[in-house]
Amino acid sequence: MMRPITTLLTILAFNPAAARHPLVPTQKKLPKLRGGHIYEQNPTYQSSPTLGDVDTNGYYKSTSFAIPNNRKPPPITKLIYDYFSSLYEFSPTLSYGTYTSLILFVLWQFTSTSHQMNQVLQRHFVCNRRNIKQRRYHTLFTSSFSHASLHHLAVNLYAFLSFGPSVANVLSAQSVDLWPFVVSAALFGSLTFLALDKRGMGSCIGLSGVTLALLAFDSLVYPSKELRMIVSFIPIHLPAYYLYLGLLGFSILGVLGLVGGRSNVAHSTHLGGLVFGHCFYEAFRRGWIRRWNYQIRRALQHR
Repeated sequence: MMRPITTLLTILAFNPAAARHPLVPTQKKLPKLRGGHIYEQNPTYQSSPTLGDVDTNGYYKSTSFAIPNNRKPPPITKLIYDYFSSLYEFSPTLSYGTYTSLILFVLWQFTSTSHQMNQVLQRHFVCNRRNIKQRRYHTLFTSSFSHASLHHLAVNLYAFLSFGPSVANVLSAQSVDLWPFVVSAALFGSLTFLALDKRGMGSCIGLSGVTLALLAFDSLVYPSKELRMIVSFIPIHLPAYYLYLGLLGFSILGVLGLVGGRSNVAHSTHLGGLVFGHCFYEAFRRGWIRRWNYQIRRALQHR
């Protein structure tokens, strides 16, 4: 078995043209510019700028000098304004979701000094069974945009603004808006939390259910997309589908109490978001979402 390989290597070394594989493209040789008879023909060729005469100090004077661009960058306030303006033009859903999350985060910072503010937020922007029993059903949705800590807000908004535009582009290909996805994911994540809350004393806030639903949908549409993240200061690169499977398994273990038993992470909400994103993807792939969207729009037009 070694002889044919040795022969092939010998041919490749001494006769590349004869041993070239039919699938390998022919390599183009560059023309010799010096010491040969082949010269590059380029009628549009322009010579590079040359140096001028020598000045009195013995240094060459340049005949052409490009002045660097000394314009200052725009103010950071303008950059922020331009970003949110373009975000609203691209997707009002992502824009309103970001504004609402930022405003509620600021309000949560006054709960330690204002008892009335704390009551308002606890009654109308927290998902728990007590609010549901008192018929505050809107908390199933409003709690998704409620964040009390800066870290929680930053992580969720980063994921929301990272996966949201990609999912919006995919849905728009079938004339489907993003807001039904976001609203349904928020409700499904909250309902999953309430259903799996064994003691009935837990509370849930945050956009994690929505962001993980976006991640699941985007990972199933683009399973080979490389995602980069930092976990405990360790950079990790992996395909999106593997991240989805890892988060799904971790959420299931969290719901079973096998990991993160003492943490305040709502694993059930995460699991609900991932399951919703997968189910929405399957319905979208089969054309059901487009059909339902068309029927709803047609019914609203005939009212």
